[in-house]
Amino acid sequence: MAPDLLNLPKIRAAIKTGRYDLRQHARQRAREREITIQMIEQTILRGEIVERQPRAKPYPKCLMMRLFKSSEPLYVSLAYNATRNFVYIITVHWFDSKKWLSPWTRR
Repeated sequence: MAPDLLNLPKIRAAIKTGRYDLRQHARQRAREREITIQMIEQTILRGEIVERQPRAKPYPKCLMMRLFKSSEPLYVSLAYNATRNFVYIITVHWFDSKKWLSPWTRR
């Protein structure tokens, strides 16, 4: 069995110790969508993985979700460098009913 390169406990440990980079695109989208750093961190620390892309390059990626704002889902797309134990936050966005059937299922 191949190792889980999207090891959630290790991703969360990296976030807790500040081993992450909020990429420029994520920074911009967070400002536009009124999403705080704390909300992003809490999505990773307390949310769940709703999509996995373990073969993504250069690092495996996943999409995490947590409910905020009266049960509105917040999504955080991230890549994880297991070698460096470092997280790259790619983008952030709120639930869009045109793209999602439910908070856990894309259309």
